Amino acid sequence: MIRVQIHLLLLLALATVVACGREGPPSAVRLRLDYEEGDTLVYRYHTEGTVTIPDTSQPSGRVAHPYERNMTVEEAVVDVTPRGNYVLAWTFHLPPDSTGAGSMHGELSAPVRLTVEITPQGRILSVGGVETARPLFGEIDFQSYFEQSQPVFPQRELKVGDSWTQEVKVLSPRSEPVVTSSTYVLERIEQAAGEAIAVIAFDGDIYLPFPYRPADADSNAAPTMAEERIRVMGEMRFAIDRGRVRKVVSDADATLTRVAMEGGESVRKEMQIRETSSYELVEP
Repeated sequence: MIRVQIHLLLLLALATVVACGREGPPSAVRLRLDYEEGDTLVYRYHTEGTVTIPDTSQPSGRVAHPYERNMTVEEAVVDVTPRGNYVLAWTFHLPPDSTGAGSMHGELSAPVRLTVEITPQGRILSVGGVETARPLFGEIDFQSYFEQSQPVFPQRELKVGDSWTQEVKVLSPRSEPVVTSSTYVLERIEQAAGEAIAVIAFDGDIYLPFPYRPADADSNAAPTMAEERIRVMGEMRFAIDRGRVRKVVSDADATLTRVAMEGGESVRKEMQIRETSSYELVEP
């Protein structure tokens, strides 16, 4: 009888092991956003970095300024369209002490709120409310920026090791159109807090041309153009079943080029920016 009981216990233990194996991460996944009207997600954003600018008073000819920023981003699902796309309102909340001494931006006089229409695969179809965001982000083309920085998930199922590449053509004011490229790789699928998480590595480029007016320029003079080239790489953690981003960490190296008039001649000035940022869902 004892042998029978031991045999049954071994069978139960084996069944438990098999069941646990079946409940592990899936071997193939289809990534997509999954929202309902009225959903509200809150993300905590933190970035810190260094801006290096030309300075002839320094022996090196350059000077570095550190900066830091904290903010909370509220993502509210305003509508689900008949085509199944989502209309999201992104509101950026900056606490009074959100910026370090070397912040790149001043105080904001109005709330920053963008409205975007996005497909379940992550493709940005439209961007609204950009005027409220310019004090925070500058005179960039928001549509182009999101097309370059927002991953668009493939329609097909993905297995670990699968990758996809996105290319975006950006009009340049001084040359032929610039084609930027970003590559995404499904590195692994893991269990965390009882749910399957897709860990996606990314590596890509962003090109942003925008109008620029020097502080000492004549107010009637036409603005010159500046351009920013950004190399960014990092990792995204995506909750597969819930269909939402859990966390993004990234490192970016950027060169901001401006053309200034000195002594009647145009002079190119470059500013280097290096930063690390994190964007994480605040769980209830």
